Amino acid sequence: MTSIVAIVGSVKEDEFEALAYCLTGTRKELVGWGHEYLRCLAGQIGQEYEKRMGEGKSVDEINQLVDQIIPEFINHNEEPEAVDLLLEVERLSALTDFTNTNNFERVCNYLLSCSDYAADTEEMQLTFKTAFDILKKFKRYPEAMRVAQKMNNIDLMGELMNDCKDAVTLKQLAFMLARQRNAYESEDADLQGIISN
Repeated sequence: MTSIVAIVGSVKEDEFEALAYCLTGTRKELVGWGHEYLRCLAGQIGQEYEKRMGEGKSVDEINQLVDQIIPEFINHNEEPEAVDLLLEVERLSALTDFTNTNNFERVCNYLLSCSDYAADTEEMQLTFKTAFDILKKFKRYPEAMRVAQKMNNIDLMGELMNDCKDAVTLKQLAFMLARQRNAYESEDADLQGIISN
């Protein structure tokens, strides 16, 4: 309860009283306090996580909060907030577990747009890889192939070619490989003929 009062009563912007009180409490039933409360916590979590990492402190408590907040965001069409929070706590790969048939396209679209603003190549590759994993999970092979090609990752391209069992989709993937002149080689003569033009 004190954590919620701290949202309204906080005087300074750089004080994270809501999160501090939340961490000292039981941290149970956070969802029951409402969506705005969770958004406030999410906004404070990223900075607290960075501070703890800089000081070499444990972030287990932070991750427990994230595990409660992310499903709530995902289930209420707040995919961008979920992605941003997982980016801030360096757990973006966990996003794959939270996606379902209703939201994976929105999640992937946001991830791919985030990659343009990545701080470094490593973060860009992570956003691409997470989008790739989600698309592959839902058997969206052509879209996943586009992501693998953006990454220029032959192993991921081969993974898709091996996973896909639909003959028509496989040909589509082969044409995509041919168009981009990727160096992938297929054991199937017909597919290899398409890939090598």
